[in-house]
Amino acid sequence: MPVFLRLLAYLRPYRLTFILCLGLVGLISAMELLKPWPLKLAVDQIIGRTPLELWGWTIDPAAISLSLQLATVVGLLLGVHFLVGFAQLLNNYLTIRMGQNMVQDLRCDLFQHLQRQSLLFHQKWPTGDLIYRIMGDTYSVQTLLMNGVFTTLTSTAMLIGMLVVCLRMDVELTIYAVCIIPFLFLAISRVSRRIGDLTTETHMKESQVYTTVERIFSSISLVQAFAREEEEKKRFVAESQHSFDRKLSLYALQTIYGWLIGGITAVGTALVLYIGVSHVLDGSLSTGELLIFISYLATLYTPLSSLSTTVAGIRGSLAQAKRVIDVMSMDQSVHEDPDAAPLAVTDCQVRFEGVSFGYDPEKPVLTDVAFACPGGSTVAVVGQTGAGKTSLISLLLRFYDPQKGVITIDGQDLRRVTLKSLREKIAIVLQETQLFPMSVHENIAYGKRKASREEVVRAATLANAHDFITALPEGYDTLLGERGANLSGGQRQRLAIARALLKDAPLLILDEPTSALDAETEALIMQGLERLMTNRTTFIIAHRLSMMRRADLILVIKDKHIKEMGTFDELMQAGGEFARLHGIQMGTIPA
Repeated sequence: MPVFLRLLAYLRPYRLTFILCLGLVGLISAMELLKPWPLKLAVDQIIGRTPLELWGWTIDPAAISLSLQLATVVGLLLGVHFLVGFAQLLNNYLTIRMGQNMVQDLRCDLFQHLQRQSLLFHQKWPTGDLIYRIMGDTYSVQTLLMNGVFTTLTSTAMLIGMLVVCLRMDVELTIYAVCIIPFLFLAISRVSRRIGDLTTETHMKESQVYTTVERIFSSISLVQAFAREEEEKKRFVAESQHSFDRKLSLYALQTIYGWLIGGITAVGTALVLYIGVSHVLDGSLSTGELLIFISYLATLYTPLSSLSTTVAGIRGSLAQAKRVIDVMSMDQSVHEDPDAAPLAVTDCQVRFEGVSFGYDPEKPVLTDVAFACPGGSTVAVVGQTGAGKTSLISLLLRFYDPQKGVITIDGQDLRRVTLKSLREKIAIVLQETQLFPMSVHENIAYGKRKASREEVVRAATLANAHDFITALPEGYDTLLGERGANLSGGQRQRLAIARALLKDAPLLILDEPTSALDAETEALIMQGLERLMTNRTTFIIAHRLSMMRRADLILVIKDKHIKEMGTFDELMQAGGEFARLHGIQMGTIPA
């Protein structure tokens, strides 16, 4: 029920449409009750020549021509059916549109919620599963609205109306008609819960298939390089078969469920037919009234069957909705202080004060990190793979928050400034180049959306990317493949550097910026980077220690701490960890 109430919040913007749909439900129910009456008039009043009692008036069929009576009955029959059809058409359109809007709202909220989550959340949660929850499970809100709320309201209104009419015609027959209801609800309670459980299992298996597909195709080059296609196919077939088996079990149970409900209603119909005919024979019920009763009975069992099916459908939809709400209830985002102010950068002085951090708080990656970086200086971060270099930079970007300590820029605690203003002041080139399936121009201008073509070309030229871009089929308007697959590793890296150059932020982060470049290209790019780094605070992560020579401060991270810090010459003279790493790279010290 809490899940259902949470989803109902998405109905609030469409409450006027919902009220209109409720009115249409009432109209449809009333018209459905009128459907069998033209048949009674034809049998009792026209064929049986019985006077019609209507609201205290007695109408003698003999006083009206037969052709007029037939025309009236046929007109009533057609009028009621066309009115019901039009009302149902309008109601279906409105409910479908309302349901689709609610799905869109829920989907956007879930997408936005996931965007706010920390990198740690996304590193732990399978991407394929999140995609399935966004694209598949969000439809539960429409299913609950159309097959839950409106089906329940329509069926309940029809049920009450028919019981009232039937009781006025024949109390005993009505009692026999409703005596099967307890058996229907017994079947509902026994089977629908299992249907809900199977639905949950089915969606879990389906999301696992999405996860498997996403994982394989995101690493397709590795799969092909190691000739693992057959093994991955077997893995996919196994996951898909598990999903198929769950679906087959679900469909089989739903089929048995429908057969059981149909059998119970058939018993009720046979019982009413047997008793009803005897009442017609003894004169307590007219033939037309029996026809109305039988007609109502079919329609009476229809809402009962709909309610039983609806309960099972609601359980399945709630299982889907719970998967959405469960994710939305998790909040592993980097929280922004309600009173956070925009970051005001003057000199761009960066300071770490007693910072400790671990992806698991019980297993720290960095412990008691402390250093000060003057504005406009260059800081190089050195250490072996896994030492915590990228973690330190991620803290500066507030991808994560430290468990202890404070990080400031110009004396402003990063936890007290808005995330948007912080990240707007930082340009970054990541170790793993991220490009989008957009044009070259759009990729370079990703951090500065309104950049002119001249600005983009200038940044590309500084990054030594202009020549290869102009050689592409459509130059700067060339569309890139997924993750820039139609470019070489060096070309992708140069576009990422151009993107950082164009942003022109006061704080620059370079994470292995020249790792995919040859020596000649690296030298050309470093010229552009050096111009960019002038009067900017720059953090560099690089395994090539030769890049550290111009750094104002070098941080050597080892065993979760800053082992050494100083300039290149100071650390080399000290003969410590940095000198050892440099000697290993230069080949003067054995690894």
